[in-house]
Amino acid sequence: MATLQKIRDKGTLLVVVIGVALLAFVLGDLFTSGTTLFGRAQDKAFVVNGEVISTKEYADKITEFEEFQKMVSGQSSLDENITSQIRDAVYQQMVRQRLLNNQTKKLGLNVTKEELNDLVHGASISPVLQQLPFFVDSQTGIFSRNALIEFINTINMPNPNPQEQAMVDQYKSLWLFIEDMVKTQRLEEKYISLLSNAVIINDLEAKTAFDLSQKNADIEYVMQSYFTLPDSAVTVTDKDVKAYYDKHKESFRLEAPMVKLSYFTKEVGPSDEDFAEVEAESRTAYSELANTTNPATVVADYSQIPYRDVFVSEFMLSPDQIEFVRAAGINEIAGPTREGDSFQIIKLIDKTTAPDSVHLRLMSVPDASMVGMDSIVTNFVDSIYGLLQEGASFAAVANSLNPNANGGDVGWAREIDLVSFGSDMIDVAFSAPVGQPVKLSVPGQQLIIQVEERTRPVNKYKVVIIDMPVLASDKTSNNIDNELNQFVATPDVGDKFSELATEKGYMVMPNTTVSANDFTLGQIPGTRQVITWAANEKTTGSVKKFDLTNLRVIARVDEVIPSGTTPLSEVASGIRMQLTNDKKAEKMIAELEAENLTSIEAYTAAMNAASDTVRFVNFNTRNITGLGFEPMLNAVSAFAPLNTVVGPMKGNMGVLVTKVTNRTEGTESYDAEAQKNSMLNDNAYRLQMQSVEVLKEELGVEDNRYRFF
Repeated sequence: MATLQKIRDKGTLLVVVIGVALLAFVLGDLFTSGTTLFGRAQDKAFVVNGEVISTKEYADKITEFEEFQKMVSGQSSLDENITSQIRDAVYQQMVRQRLLNNQTKKLGLNVTKEELNDLVHGASISPVLQQLPFFVDSQTGIFSRNALIEFINTINMPNPNPQEQAMVDQYKSLWLFIEDMVKTQRLEEKYISLLSNAVIINDLEAKTAFDLSQKNADIEYVMQSYFTLPDSAVTVTDKDVKAYYDKHKESFRLEAPMVKLSYFTKEVGPSDEDFAEVEAESRTAYSELANTTNPATVVADYSQIPYRDVFVSEFMLSPDQIEFVRAAGINEIAGPTREGDSFQIIKLIDKTTAPDSVHLRLMSVPDASMVGMDSIVTNFVDSIYGLLQEGASFAAVANSLNPNANGGDVGWAREIDLVSFGSDMIDVAFSAPVGQPVKLSVPGQQLIIQVEERTRPVNKYKVVIIDMPVLASDKTSNNIDNELNQFVATPDVGDKFSELATEKGYMVMPNTTVSANDFTLGQIPGTRQVITWAANEKTTGSVKKFDLTNLRVIARVDEVIPSGTTPLSEVASGIRMQLTNDKKAEKMIAELEAENLTSIEAYTAAMNAASDTVRFVNFNTRNITGLGFEPMLNAVSAFAPLNTVVGPMKGNMGVLVTKVTNRTEGTESYDAEAQKNSMLNDNAYRLQMQSVEVLKEELGVEDNRYRFF
């Protein structure tokens, strides 16, 4: 009873204790489990209209796109530049797709199964399919329905064997990706069509646009550039800049944070000691090469480039090598000589005069030992050879065996190109009579080749080249890393970054601004990691060293500007320049008007500038030669009276004074329907470009990729 009473007395305290314990348990689970609600809440690669796209979903789509790109390009790997482009393209596509789906769902737009089937099998094949190389005829370069059908038949192959199944699975995965592209393209087409047709082109508008496009003018002009007037001639206050900023804030929106950082690089290159070591080793290689009858073994021991027992023409040698082989005797050796960051030794083995290249046709049959049917394969090859001996066309026979053989034509080849076939192949290719088929056995296959033609004889040389690159040793790399690590660990390095770096002889790139989603820093490959670190670094002034393959980057975070509206401090200089030009224009125009000038010549003298002429300018000309985009001249071309001075007026690059010296009318006939369609297409293109940006603003897009990638 006494214990029970104690519990009652301490009841309030126990409730608090138990509550705290339960809260600690829940929070502990949230903060420690990677699959908890907290973890999922933080896993936002980006957010579109409230929909969270996780890092896994984004990464999976990137992988899918990369595999697609590999199949399209035939490459087994992608370089850093392509990978960065794919990452951005995937992001843009995923954002666009979700924005589009939001709108089309509200509007009741969709792509039915029947419609999708028609885009694949119907009369109007999807533009997506027509552009993919899988479905393009290699001969004509245009879309092939047969290639598409063959691809789909592969997907639907009945009872494939294990090897075929792997290919079928790959094709199926690729097809799902392509099908999604087809569907998205068609849905976007419907949406843009709906938007563009909501903008009506009436008869008056169409006729006016056509008439203006037919009025081509020759214009004489003189321009006084804004740069000719010093900035001090006008006054732009901070208040002016702030007022402009407040009025145009939407123009300064940032989708992702901006990062300001300072950095310098240190190349990890070989030291003098490294060069001395390789030079000593190259002298040993020279000695061994001079005393061997088998140069291939010496080359294999010392050079990254293997020895090829073939003749090469001078076109494949460097100027120094050409000079040596022309004058050297057989078995003479030169070197070691330093060529950039390597040491080279060259030995002349033999000389000859022979064609540099041969044009070959070839048919190949797997060797009998590979398939276990000696007599069948031998008889088959003999029968083909017999047909050729009787006068049958090599190209026709090759195409009858394989319709994609291109007549067996393998093009032009040099001796070095045929090394993989063996020395017998090289001997036949460069000695067999032109136009006469020859049988030849090489490891794994039997060949029938025919020489179509040869180049004229040239001087050729059989040479041994030992190339020994000088690389930074571990000792050299460690010395560089130790030096840079000490720099990073220097007290107050964040405050005195540029000063300390300059004292050490490093060239600092100060106050460099990049987007948090940029892939490289200053075009330096592999520096995405620097930007990711800087964008996520909480402490301004933090300094870190980054190890790239042959380079070290030491960076300091100067500032991280969050996404949203760019601060005034970051855009003030650009605004000030624009306002300065506006005030310069006002001042120039006022001074010129005060002189009451009446001719281009008089304005030319007053503006201290040269006059010029542009021809064939009309109301729709977007880019005017020598001036760029100057809409004032477009208006002048259409409406200014002939031979009448117009101006001075404000242009984009300076103050303009113009005169239309000639105007001609086009000879095209007006077609109301064609004109309206053309204008609708222009509207559709603009809407396609602008609609996504409008939807981003309306629905909201939050880009957090810099936190993870």
